[in-house]
Amino acid sequence: MIIVTFKFKRPLEELLAKFEEHNKFLDEYFANNKFIASGPLENKTGAIIVVMSDSLEEVKNIMKLDPFCVYDLVDLEFTLFHANKISPNLLTH
Repeated sequence: MIIVTFKFKRPLEELLAKFEEHNKFLDEYFANNKFIASGPLENKTGAIIVVMSDSLEEVKNIMKLDPFCVYDLVDLEFTLFHANKISPNLLTH
């Protein structure tokens, strides 16, 4: 799995202007069971997406399509980890 950490580079107003496009992007990858969780950080300085993939290259290519990246609103950090345990509910989809 890969955790993608977004660090907002622009004011929240600029992010909100692209939020609908960003949400459509998220919906597509949730529908394909590629994304398993997403949401903002509590302090509103960024966000996280948890991606079901072991390929950093694949995830970087996916993230290039996110409107927040297309419009250069965020910096990204990628953390690859090997899950020793996964909820059986996640594996049934």
